[in-house]
Amino acid sequence: MNIAIVGAGAMGCRFGAALFATGYEVILVDRWQAHVEQINKYGLSVENEDGVHQVYIKAVAPECVNTPIDLIIVFTKSVDTEDMMARCQAIIDEDTSILTLQNGIGNLEVLARYVQEEQLFAGTTTYAANLQGPGSVAAFGSGYNEIMYMGGKRKNGANQIVSLFQQAGLHAGVSENVIKSIWEKAAFNAILNPLCTLTLSSVAQVGSYSGISEVIDGMLNEIDLVAKAEQVDFDKEKVKQTIYRVCHPSMSGNHYSSMYYDIQNRRKTEVDFLNGAIWARAKKHHIKVPHLSLLYHLMKILEQSVCRS
Repeated sequence: MNIAIVGAGAMGCRFGAALFATGYEVILVDRWQAHVEQINKYGLSVENEDGVHQVYIKAVAPECVNTPIDLIIVFTKSVDTEDMMARCQAIIDEDTSILTLQNGIGNLEVLARYVQEEQLFAGTTTYAANLQGPGSVAAFGSGYNEIMYMGGKRKNGANQIVSLFQQAGLHAGVSENVIKSIWEKAAFNAILNPLCTLTLSSVAQVGSYSGISEVIDGMLNEIDLVAKAEQVDFDKEKVKQTIYRVCHPSMSGNHYSSMYYDIQNRRKTEVDFLNGAIWARAKKHHIKVPHLSLLYHLMKILEQSVCRS
């Protein structure tokens, strides 16, 4: 089996290196030229609990690979999904399976414009990683991956992907309702990411605000209403407890959200696939979501002010 990691940022590099170590043919596909060149020249530097290791894996720009791929794992930022899929058409044929482990709501709809539904697999992951610079990633801690087939004739494909992940030491299982997990993760990110970014605060600093429960409850109530209208089995209390747990100083320390770093680096954020995606569905059902829509508009103003493009 040959595998392409489309979007070789922190998470893409972590998963790509783990799968490569099992002996599978793996390539990293990314638009960041300096990152691609660093990996090809010196190897991918992976720092984890066992130290720092050089992984001599191949990296390419999307336009530079044209061999059909058996499994594509999409890790690109949601805002870049459309562009990356358009650039990667040469590696996709009718036998290609595509798994998205991206954040946010709406990636499946984008991917479905390029392949048949029976080729699609959706998932979520609780693994974490940090990109430390071109060709360098920190991959500490463990996590879990949920994988679900989206329909058609490839139900056993989810089991095969889970087996592949397990071989690579990436804990995984087949899910019967991964959409629930995608929404719950999106809710978590739609609340904490903009709050950290707009207030220039770490997760712990946001959590220490005396009135934070009112903010969190207001947003979660709105998301819950939209999820119910979308017939998603959303667990509001579970998300709330996860947010409070992560906000505790012993858990988060000085951690800043990925959206915060996107803005600091003048990059577009994933807010359209978080607050924006939930708000769009709210409008469809005539549900008012003032907390979510306000944060969305504030983030879009900030993007317009600081982003390069």
